[in-house]
Amino acid sequence: MDGYENSHGRVDDCPDSSYQEVQPPIDPAIDPRLFDSSYLTLEPGSEDVVFEDVGQYAPMDTASMSVGQRRLLQEQVNLSGSDDESDDVDDYDDDDDRLWNEGKEVYDDYSAMRAAPEDPDYQVSTDPESEEDDDYDANDASPRPRKRRRRGHGRFSGHYGARGGKGIRRGPRRPLEPSPEFKMLHSQATEAFIDGDYDRAIELVQQAILVNPEMFAAHSLLSEIFLARGDKDKAVTALFSGAHTRPRDPTVWYKVARLIQDRAGEDRQKTLNDMIYCYSRIIEIDGKSYNARFQRATAYRELGYNGRAATEYERILKELPHNIRALRHLAETYIDMQDVQKALDYYLDSIDYYMTLDNDENMEFSWSDVNICAELYAYVGDPRKGLQLLSSVSRWLLGRKDDTIWDAYIDDDREWDAADSPRRIKTDGFIPDTYPIDSYGLGLPMELRIKLGTFRLKLGDRYFEEALTHFEWLNPEDDSETSTVFDYADLYREAADALKDAGLFPEALRFYRPLQLTEDYADVSFFLAMGECAFACSDFSLTESCYLTVAENDSTNLQSRVNLAKLYETMGERDQALYYVNQAVLLGREARGRSRRRRKDRRIAQLAKEFQGDTHISTRIVPRHLASEVARRDMLQDSDANHLRPNMRAGDSDATEDWLDIADALLHDFRTNRAFYPLQKHMIFLGYSREEQKGGKKQATVMDEVQEVADRLQEWLGQTNTEATPTSVPNDYYGISFDEWFEIFLEYAFVVSGQGDKDEAYDVLGAAADASVWYHYKDKVRQIHICWITCALRAYDEETLVSEARLFTKDYQFVTDTYRLFSILSRLCGDPNRSLFHASPSMKFMLRQVKAMDSTLPEDHHLKKASTSKSVMTRQPTAKATRSSKNPPKQVSLTTRHDNGDLIIAENMDVALLVLYGHILYSGNSFYPALNYYYRAYALDPENPGILLPIALCYIHHALKRQAENRHYLILQGLSFMSLYRKVRCQKKIEQEVNKDANKKTQTDFSSLSECQEVEYNYGRVYHSLGLLDQAIPCYERALELGNRIQSAQKDKTAGSREKGKAPDHGEKKDEKPKDILVEDFSPEAAVALQNIYALNGNIAGAREVTEKYLII
Repeated sequence: MDGYENSHGRVDDCPDSSYQEVQPPIDPAIDPRLFDSSYLTLEPGSEDVVFEDVGQYAPMDTASMSVGQRRLLQEQVNLSGSDDESDDVDDYDDDDDRLWNEGKEVYDDYSAMRAAPEDPDYQVSTDPESEEDDDYDANDASPRPRKRRRRGHGRFSGHYGARGGKGIRRGPRRPLEPSPEFKMLHSQATEAFIDGDYDRAIELVQQAILVNPEMFAAHSLLSEIFLARGDKDKAVTALFSGAHTRPRDPTVWYKVARLIQDRAGEDRQKTLNDMIYCYSRIIEIDGKSYNARFQRATAYRELGYNGRAATEYERILKELPHNIRALRHLAETYIDMQDVQKALDYYLDSIDYYMTLDNDENMEFSWSDVNICAELYAYVGDPRKGLQLLSSVSRWLLGRKDDTIWDAYIDDDREWDAADSPRRIKTDGFIPDTYPIDSYGLGLPMELRIKLGTFRLKLGDRYFEEALTHFEWLNPEDDSETSTVFDYADLYREAADALKDAGLFPEALRFYRPLQLTEDYADVSFFLAMGECAFACSDFSLTESCYLTVAENDSTNLQSRVNLAKLYETMGERDQALYYVNQAVLLGREARGRSRRRRKDRRIAQLAKEFQGDTHISTRIVPRHLASEVARRDMLQDSDANHLRPNMRAGDSDATEDWLDIADALLHDFRTNRAFYPLQKHMIFLGYSREEQKGGKKQATVMDEVQEVADRLQEWLGQTNTEATPTSVPNDYYGISFDEWFEIFLEYAFVVSGQGDKDEAYDVLGAAADASVWYHYKDKVRQIHICWITCALRAYDEETLVSEARLFTKDYQFVTDTYRLFSILSRLCGDPNRSLFHASPSMKFMLRQVKAMDSTLPEDHHLKKASTSKSVMTRQPTAKATRSSKNPPKQVSLTTRHDNGDLIIAENMDVALLVLYGHILYSGNSFYPALNYYYRAYALDPENPGILLPIALCYIHHALKRQAENRHYLILQGLSFMSLYRKVRCQKKIEQEVNKDANKKTQTDFSSLSECQEVEYNYGRVYHSLGLLDQAIPCYERALELGNRIQSAQKDKTAGSREKGKAPDHGEKKDEKPKDILVEDFSPEAAVALQNIYALNGNIAGAREVTEKYLII
């Protein structure tokens, strides 16, 4: 073979003369594919590496090596040392066989030396491949055919380091030894860092990285330097860069993750995302690195990605079934996700598993897991099963797994008494001293005993005594220094809360009082709960003390002031009650102001003072739905808003911002009123009071309690409302009618959408659509969605436009105007190449409409009764339909109903729907499928140019595709439909009746000229797309000529209208202005196409002439 070594080891006709030069001695550890010597991994920072097995392979004279061996050496010498390249080891597979064949003589000697100790049973391969090699004719001048051997099956497999053999293991290359220059720079950088010269240290270490970028030690040092300077972000970035020099080393990524966590700055979210990245790289390296999975799941939970964390824990449980650590974390995650049942199912499955093991093997499962499982049953609200599981598992952990006689005693917990008498000894089947005494009640942890008590309380009144028996183990009357409250304060609180929820207030107080001796649980909720129990027990002194403690230490707590107002009202101290009611009203308004999303403008504070007036609250408190202080302020805001509205509509920016601030406050008050937003949307607005509203059993809010107290104090003060309360449903709010509120909602959405805040506009419109005062009125809902479309148009929000168009199509199914609306809204915004018009959801939605129409047509339907136009506002049921709308075909998407509740079915075939679905397919380049629906529409309306043109274009565009079978036939079909399109579009007779005025005649002439120009331009486009420029140019020129006639006629018409306006008045209105006639003109499009043709074909003068005449304004 030319260019390769001969039998004597000399090189003949080497293509590269550099290979004939004698190379310096090469370290045999450089390339393990040439020398099978083992070598050590160079760890970062190591300076001395000992090769134990290199001495016997002395440095070689490269002149005696083959070309293939030299190329390998040159490849290794020129390596940059990046470990990233080592990941692509498969790139060398194609050259393995050739390289080993080239060095056959050298490797035969070496394998003979190494084969005996490594593989005594080694034999020469006799596979069919080697037989085929023997048949090769050495005298043949043709090159030897290359064959691809399977790994591990070649003649050198297992002995010569081929891929899959014993000599070389697949995987990343070991890191090279750092160069002397790197060692020097790294050492100098370390000394500079120790001396505190950070700038010089950074410069030196960066130079070291340039010399050997694969050394992790340099990146780590750079990170330490940045950290010492306080640049935590740069320190983390340097660590990341260094970690990628060892992409397959999990210990490096663990170190990086730990350092990132230790050096975390203020941006906790970024830190967690970086840690997740590190743990993900570890998992990619080793999928069984469960610690990394735990750490990544923990980071997910802290970020709030509970779904990802749950998936991580489930993956661990799949590979490590019944892992207790994963179970505990998974339970916490599912509790946060409000999916407790899944966590409970995992735990029950693991309990069944652990109970089958011996006691020595189930040490992982502990009392904490029993407590967690009991908590899960408490979350799902199944105390009965919780009791059973708690008892059975506790019995198993105490060594009484086979003691099942207690499963029959579900009405009491005698099994867990401290002594056998008086109850346990009376149990049938119980034999004393069979099990140790501490395997019964004395061995049950206190936490689980309190759980037993809470479960008993939830089972009903009949189990109260049994629950109190468990709670008495805490001994709440013991107030000594050895009281159990210091060890089990959380259990005291749990027992007291359970008793309070069960209505046992005196018993709850017994467990609340000892908690005052501790500090951990003496919080706001504790004093409020104890005050509630004391109030129920008529201990007003303790109640007052508890509530005053909260009010004095928390100036923003609203509930304490409401409770104090109720307390003083009960005690007869109405002045004090009035004082705290006023405080509660103030706090309620402040809380509403804090939670409300205010507009970012500096004038807000000033406007609040200007429009809200004096903030002092009068002692006279009137119900909110009457003439209250709040109502008068809001009415003031509304009056000012009405004053600003004309200036706002005139475009005054200051007035616009002022009006928006006032409207924002008004709308927030409206949206936070529960009367307008019931839990069930089907509920109709009946009034503001609970008696007037449906669903009056809903839990009252804090402000409702304030209102109730205010009403009673109002009656006591004698300030009753003299006006008679109307019995009808209110039609206003704060004196503003609901129609005016509706206008404020819509106008606010218009204004903010014009300022670019589309999300706020959509939010306001959604609130208006959900309000019960308008939700049940179709005309209001339709106006809201029309406003929604307008806001989306201003924001160029194609997704919202398509969504609204689909909503109208569903609400007014089988109405032609809705399909036209869908078509026009889908083409107004967005990139045509990525438009949602031909996206998969739109295509499927319209296909469902077509199927619904086809499936619901009556059996005696005639094709001639085509639906071409219907009104959106009205829809009458068909009287001729033979198919009942009450029993529509199955799997049909019917979405519109009559007033009587019956589904509306299609009356006639809708041409617009067929054409629209054809357009959707056409815009997605599905020309043949589109023809099916165009032809259906053509059968219904054969003289519609809007159908003939797309049919022609479908044929022509499909002819230009690679899959077209008969291009000439398709083009002829398209041109034939184009001729029909010309005939229908241009050869219409212009009817001129005697009673028609000149303006109507001119309008008809304009329309005819425009239609003819449209035909000429479309013909030009067709010829242009087919490459028939000699046919396209005359069409474009005729279109331009028609455009000149259109412009001339329009100028004459405009001049005539002006002269008519100057004519003497003969009883006509002077203010009436002549209407401009809008006529479509294709002259610019034709001029651009003609310009391109001329320019591309070298007629620059013609292109310039067209441009100057038609395209320059």
